[in-house]
Amino acid sequence: KQWYQRRVRAQKADEDVQFAVKVFNAWSTGNYYQFFKLYLAAPKMSGYLMDSYVQRERNKAMKILLKSYKPTISVQRIADLLGYPDTETAIVYLDDLKVVYAKPHKIKLDCKLTLAAVDL
Repeated sequence: KQWYQRRVRAQKADEDVQFAVKVFNAWSTGNYYQFFKLYLAAPKMSGYLMDSYVQRERNKAMKILLKSYKPTISVQRIADLLGYPDTETAIVYLDDLKVVYAKPHKIKLDCKLTLAAVDL
Protein backbone atom coordinates (compact mmCIF):
# COMPACT_ATOMS: atom_id res chain seq x y z
CA LYS A 1 0.00 0.00 0.00
CA GLN A 2 2.85 2.43 0.74
CA TRP A 3 4.35 1.77 -2.68
CA TYR A 4 1.04 2.70 -4.30
CA GLN A 5 0.73 5.92 -2.28
CA ARG A 6 4.28 6.97 -3.21
CA ARG A 7 3.58 6.26 -6.85
CA VAL A 8 0.34 8.24 -6.82
CA ARG A 9 2.12 11.15 -5.10
CA ALA A 10 4.84 11.06 -7.75
CA GLN A 11 2.27 11.02 -10.54
CA LYS A 12 0.41 13.97 -9.05
CA ALA A 13 3.68 15.91 -8.90
CA ASP A 14 4.39 15.29 -12.60
CA GLU A 15 3.95 18.46 -14.70
CA ASP A 16 2.12 16.61 -17.47
CA VAL A 17 -0.43 15.22 -15.03
CA GLN A 18 -0.86 18.66 -13.48
CA PHE A 19 -1.43 20.13 -16.93
CA ALA A 20 -3.99 17.44 -17.77
CA VAL A 21 -5.85 18.14 -14.53
CA LYS A 22 -5.90 21.88 -15.28
CA VAL A 23 -7.26 21.20 -18.79
CA PHE A 24 -9.90 18.86 -17.41
CA ASN A 25 -10.97 21.36 -14.78
CA ALA A 26 -11.22 24.19 -17.33
CA TRP A 27 -13.17 21.98 -19.75
CA SER A 28 -15.52 20.47 -17.15
CA THR A 29 -16.44 23.86 -15.67
CA GLY A 30 -16.93 25.49 -19.08
CA ASN A 31 -14.09 27.95 -18.50
CA TYR A 32 -13.28 28.37 -22.18
CA TYR A 33 -10.92 31.27 -21.60
CA GLN A 34 -8.71 29.14 -19.34
CA PHE A 35 -9.08 26.11 -21.63
CA PHE A 36 -7.79 27.97 -24.71
CA LYS A 37 -5.08 29.70 -22.69
CA LEU A 38 -3.85 26.25 -21.63
CA TYR A 39 -4.12 25.03 -25.23
CA LEU A 40 -1.79 27.78 -26.43
CA ALA A 41 0.72 26.95 -23.68
CA ALA A 42 0.48 23.16 -23.92
CA PRO A 43 3.75 21.44 -22.96
CA LYS A 44 5.48 18.79 -25.05
CA MET A 45 3.09 17.11 -27.50
CA SER A 46 -0.12 17.65 -25.51
CA GLY A 47 -1.25 20.40 -27.89
CA TYR A 48 -1.49 17.81 -30.65
CA LEU A 49 -3.66 15.65 -28.42
CA MET A 50 -5.90 18.62 -27.68
CA ASP A 51 -6.24 19.35 -31.42
CA SER A 52 -8.66 16.43 -31.70
CA TYR A 53 -11.34 18.21 -29.66
CA VAL A 54 -10.38 21.90 -29.55
CA GLN A 55 -12.50 22.75 -32.63
CA ARG A 56 -15.60 21.32 -31.01
CA GLU A 57 -14.94 23.44 -27.91
CA ARG A 58 -14.37 26.53 -30.06
CA ASN A 59 -17.77 26.04 -31.65
CA LYS A 60 -19.43 25.73 -28.23
CA ALA A 61 -17.64 28.81 -26.96
CA MET A 62 -18.49 30.73 -30.13
CA LYS A 63 -22.18 30.06 -29.60
CA ILE A 64 -21.95 31.38 -26.05
CA LEU A 65 -20.04 34.46 -27.23
CA LEU A 66 -22.66 35.25 -29.87
CA LYS A 67 -25.43 35.07 -27.29
CA SER A 68 -23.50 37.11 -24.73
CA TYR A 69 -21.99 39.93 -26.78
CA LYS A 70 -24.99 41.29 -28.66
CA PRO A 71 -25.11 43.46 -30.76
CA THR A 72 -21.47 43.11 -31.91
CA ILE A 73 -18.16 41.58 -30.90
CA SER A 74 -14.75 42.39 -32.31
CA VAL A 75 -12.75 39.82 -34.23
CA GLN A 76 -9.77 40.63 -31.99
CA ARG A 77 -11.83 39.71 -28.90
CA ILE A 78 -12.92 36.44 -30.52
CA ALA A 79 -9.31 35.61 -31.40
CA ASP A 80 -8.25 36.26 -27.81
CA LEU A 81 -11.08 34.27 -26.23
CA LEU A 82 -10.94 31.29 -28.60
CA GLY A 83 -7.19 30.83 -28.40
CA TYR A 84 -6.14 31.94 -31.85
CA PRO A 85 -2.59 33.25 -32.19
CA ASP A 86 -3.72 36.20 -34.35
CA THR A 87 -6.79 37.75 -35.92
CA GLU A 88 -5.97 36.46 -39.42
CA THR A 89 -6.28 32.86 -38.22
CA ALA A 90 -9.52 33.71 -36.43
CA ILE A 91 -10.91 35.29 -39.61
CA VAL A 92 -10.27 32.03 -41.50
CA TYR A 93 -12.32 30.19 -38.84
CA LEU A 94 -15.06 32.83 -38.92
CA ASP A 95 -15.25 32.81 -42.71
CA ASP A 96 -15.61 29.02 -42.65
CA LEU A 97 -18.58 29.47 -40.32
CA LYS A 98 -20.02 32.08 -42.72
CA VAL A 99 -20.50 34.71 -40.03
CA VAL A 100 -22.10 38.08 -40.72
CA TYR A 101 -19.75 41.02 -40.23
CA ALA A 102 -21.13 44.32 -38.92
CA LYS A 103 -19.12 46.38 -41.40
CA PRO A 104 -17.59 45.48 -44.74
CA HIS A 105 -14.22 45.41 -43.01
CA LYS A 106 -13.74 42.24 -41.02
CA ILE A 107 -13.40 43.99 -37.66
CA LYS A 108 -16.69 43.21 -35.88
CA LEU A 109 -19.35 40.52 -36.07
CA ASP A 110 -23.06 41.13 -35.95
CA CYS A 111 -23.96 38.64 -33.22
CA LYS A 112 -27.71 38.51 -33.81
CA LEU A 113 -27.47 37.94 -37.57
CA THR A 114 -24.62 35.48 -37.16
CA LEU A 115 -26.46 33.46 -34.54
CA ALA A 116 -29.44 33.17 -36.91
CA ALA A 117 -27.28 32.32 -39.94
CA VAL A 118 -24.77 29.90 -38.43
CA ASP A 119 -25.52 26.41 -37.16
CA LEU A 120 -23.18 25.73 -34.24
